[in-house]
Amino acid sequence: MGGCTTQQSRSMVPKQSAGLKATNAGKTRNIEVIPIPEKLPCQRTCRDEIIALKQKLAEKDELIRNLNAREQDQAQVLQETTSEISRTKNKLHRLATQPEAASKIAEVEIAINAARQAVFDESDAVFQLLAQRLLDAAMVAYRQKDYSGAMNHAAQSGELIDAIANPARKALESQDATLIFRISIPLLVTRTISLRADPTDHSRVIGSLEKDTPLTATAYSGNWLRVQTRDDLSGWIQSQSVDVRVDSQNFQK
Repeated sequence: MGGCTTQQSRSMVPKQSAGLKATNAGKTRNIEVIPIPEKLPCQRTCRDEIIALKQKLAEKDELIRNLNAREQDQAQVLQETTSEISRTKNKLHRLATQPEAASKIAEVEIAINAARQAVFDESDAVFQLLAQRLLDAAMVAYRQKDYSGAMNHAAQSGELIDAIANPARKALESQDATLIFRISIPLLVTRTISLRADPTDHSRVIGSLEKDTPLTATAYSGNWLRVQTRDDLSGWIQSQSVDVRVDSQNFQK
């Protein structure tokens, strides 16, 4: 590709976290040095598209922040906005380069390590575990030179870490409010559970979700996740009932 070149500094993906090592006992892992090309070719049209997408993303992020501060009657607007911003981010991730993917992975791993130093409850621990699993998937994608997949999984991991750090989440259950993920999270049900109309144990049951049912999480309230199935059934489940879904067939609404 011709057009322009940008000077890139060498980057390195940090060592995987202690949590990952524990699940792979007996295997030694070395720090993987990520080769970053000294010069990265890009086309002017590609560069312009990235600039336009980032500007659009910034505008939508600002809208999300403003809407999250309002009452729950804005839920439909929030849902439409987050769907659009998720699609925009996915398109931006498809244009990801090797240095960008390496930088994002490193950024998220630093955030995960910082989150471990904080005092957290059971719901935080679940979000942290899901975030680590997504970061692991990002590293695998990076090693396979799938920089788009690496960016996408790293961004999903970052969303969960941001949720842990959000002070508003602790009081959401009593406020009957919802916070939206800026990028949807692909999940898989780990055991048969009830899908509920609201984020409480006593709310109306919409239906039953069997083990291994694929879901997409779009919002959270406390330790509850608002999810959507492939057949457009939506409702609330507890975060302890799911694992991340990282296969190539990730459902995106």
